[in-house]
Amino acid sequence: MTMLPGETRDADIRFPDDYPDESRRGQTRRVRITLSEVKRQELPAVDDAFAKEIGDFDTVEALKAAIRADLERDAERSADARVREELIGLIAEANNLQAPPSMVERALQAFAYAYQIPEAQYDAFTAQFRPIATRQVQRDLILNAVSEKESLRATEAELDERIAAMAASRGVSPAQVYKSLEEAKRLPEMERSLTEEKVFGFLLSQSTVTGS
Repeated sequence: MTMLPGETRDADIRFPDDYPDESRRGQTRRVRITLSEVKRQELPAVDDAFAKEIGDFDTVEALKAAIRADLERDAERSADARVREELIGLIAEANNLQAPPSMVERALQAFAYAYQIPEAQYDAFTAQFRPIATRQVQRDLILNAVSEKESLRATEAELDERIAAMAASRGVSPAQVYKSLEEAKRLPEMERSLTEEKVFGFLLSQSTVTGS
């Protein structure tokens, strides 16, 4: 039943069986609840003024279009990632590519370091993430082999173009973006990403991809 301001009620609550405090698991406690006041959240009207307040949008339609575009890009990235994963899997299977255990172990150690996994939990962590590390090693081996064989590498011009696009989207200069990436030691990561895009583009051009 709905309570009114100033009303007091008694109720029973049961602590779940997986409650952190073992001494309280499964126990039932009686509590007394007094409703002091009722507050309602007032949401702003989604209009042109709201659009201008949260970003550089003249109208609410422009805001909706930007949100729609972001959602579409996310969907495209997700679909693209699935296609890439399936493609790598097919190539690995067709070539009977086995991930060297030493490389898998190094990948697992890198994952554990990145996620700050305690030593006591390392064995459980590696047991769960070994399949992921194996696929990552297979992926790297395939991409590196294709990149070398087909001479597919990101060029300095392509890197500059990507940085310029990032700068334009942020409203800053390319020099600022370059400096930020350099300080964060992310330039090699970006170069690797651009190279992978070229490799996947080549692989897809050599493949027949059909939708189910």
